[in-house]
Amino acid sequence: MITHFFKKYLSIIFIIATFIGVFHHHNDLKQHNDCKICTVQSNLSHADTPVAVDYLTELEILHESIITPLISLHVKQVYTTLHARAPPKIS
Repeated sequence: MITHFFKKYLSIIFIIATFIGVFHHHNDLKQHNDCKICTVQSNLSHADTPVAVDYLTELEILHESIITPLISLHVKQVYTTLHARAPPKIS
């Protein structure tokens, strides 16, 4: 009974901690050494090794509209000579 409660308690704590790490951010998009959530999050993701993280401040979005002719979307019917309906006979 106690182990079942303990497993459920740890799973709830794990889910809450995961959500806190996912939704945590600062307005300047940088990690802060004085923030405990940033410290734990960087230690988990970088396996306790110091890694310089670069953030994109400006992102240029390029897109092109793809125009497909209707002829290429037309599907022709495939004719086959095999008209089997029963499963194969295993002898």
